Amino acid sequence: MGTMPLTPADIRNKKFHTVRLRPGYNEEDVDALLDRIEATLVALEGGPRKGPLITAEEIRNSRFRTTRMSPGYREDEVDDFLDTVIADLAGRGLGQPAPPPLPPHPNQDDPRRSAAPAPGHPGASVPGGGGPGAGDPRAGGRPAPRPPAGRPVPSGPRMTPDDIRNQRFATTRLTTGYNEQEVDEFLDRAEYTLGVLLQGRQDRATLTSGEVERAQFATTRARPGYDPAQVDRFLDVLADELRLYEHH
Repeated sequence: MGTMPLTPADIRNKKFHTVRLRPGYNEEDVDALLDRIEATLVALEGGPRKGPLITAEEIRNSRFRTTRMSPGYREDEVDDFLDTVIADLAGRGLGQPAPPPLPPHPNQDDPRRSAAPAPGHPGASVPGGGGPGAGDPRAGGRPAPRPPAGRPVPSGPRMTPDDIRNQRFATTRLTTGYNEQEVDEFLDRAEYTLGVLLQGRQDRATLTSGEVERAQFATTRARPGYDPAQVDRFLDVLADELRLYEHH
């Protein structure tokens, strides 16, 4: 089963263990951020909107004061929970600042970095794939999508949200690569979409097979980026997977 979308109650009722003899996160700082996240989810569910919606990027860039001689929240627990929130908000289209208008009736280090695809993983070998293996308009990047006619379409769903979350790409340093943050945020949307599709909630999907095929990412030249061939092949598999749900 896919991960259920977060609700305001999930945020309001979240508890973290307290540390006293080692560094922790300032409880007031964390609670204030959770209040903003809860308010955003309330607005997304059609409730009153209090101020701007928080985005996944804002949460990713948030910083907390640390505690040493006073109680604080366990840092790893807070970080893990915020990773879940980031993926959820990115899946709803709130990955970057200046989020899209509120819909009228809306119904984690990242493991993808610096590693090759695991053997047997959908990203490791795809028929027809060539080569080894979100704010601004995306320049350069992925070539025009190949038509799916040349690839056999599986008879039923074969990918899970965990497959997307755990997908790894090799990192390029001396050759052109894809911007890692843009790819990660796009795959966060894909993970959320596949989760709701597995629950039979097509109305909550935020990504289509066509959008996956047309995806483009900024390129990197003087800094690390994801191997374009590996990303493109995985997106081909992902587009085929989403197409299975669209054809039912």
